[in-house]
Amino acid sequence: MQLLVMLAISLGMMLVSSIVSAPILLVSSSSQSASALLWIQALTQLLTFFVPVLLTTLIYYRGQQREYYKLDFHGRQWYYALVGIVVMTLLVPLNDSLTQWNEGWDFGQFGDMLRSVQDKTEDILRQMMSVTTVGGLLSNLLVVALVAALCEEVFFRAGIQNLLFRWVRNPHVAIWLTALIFSLGHGEVFAFVPRFVMGATLGYLYHYSNSILPNFMAHFFNNALVVVLYWLSARGVVGIDPEAPLSAGLWLTVGCTLAALALFFVTFGKKLKIKQ
Repeated sequence: MQLLVMLAISLGMMLVSSIVSAPILLVSSSSQSASALLWIQALTQLLTFFVPVLLTTLIYYRGQQREYYKLDFHGRQWYYALVGIVVMTLLVPLNDSLTQWNEGWDFGQFGDMLRSVQDKTEDILRQMMSVTTVGGLLSNLLVVALVAALCEEVFFRAGIQNLLFRWVRNPHVAIWLTALIFSLGHGEVFAFVPRFVMGATLGYLYHYSNSILPNFMAHFFNNALVVVLYWLSARGVVGIDPEAPLSAGLWLTVGCTLAALALFFVTFGKKLKIKQ
């Protein structure tokens, strides 16, 4: 029931954000459209992801929000945050390989329609990210990196994963189901697999660190890296296309993936034996 209530509030907030956003887009000129899209994204993220969990916890967990969200910011959690950042970075070659494989999926005419929708979404993202000013970089870091990381971790990990775990009592089922919802929620079929892996990684980080801080920091770093890369590319500082495949090679991909797994198991080894 708590999960249904949270999802119902999320759908309602999504409708509200659409109603509020429409006039902003209508009155924005072409020169202001990128800025308008950026702040509409921030509003949508806050209303659709952050507010529903906040209201749900106020209804069902009033006075217990700190324990519910796992707001533990002690020194050990900052170490776990660093581990999370390194693990996410080491998994970049794997995610890149999965992205290339995923993009090759063929669903016929239906797939062409889905690909067209995804291309439009990517065009909007490219429009927002291709800024050259320091102010534009800071705005993107705030909205695309910080707000998105905060809202998505609160909604998917503190919200959905928490409630699923309280329901099914199996952390692995809760983590993988949440990863599935996390990937589907982004609405990009041809980026489903790498995002699914990312969601599972963040899910295990949340479960074993027992704090939302490492998740937020790892997610923020992952987003911020993309934002900075787009900015450097737009300014001509680096000649790297942010959307081009990394093509790290099989052995580097396997090595980085094994290193990420080893680091995770070394860090949370004792907890892996205790928290099943």
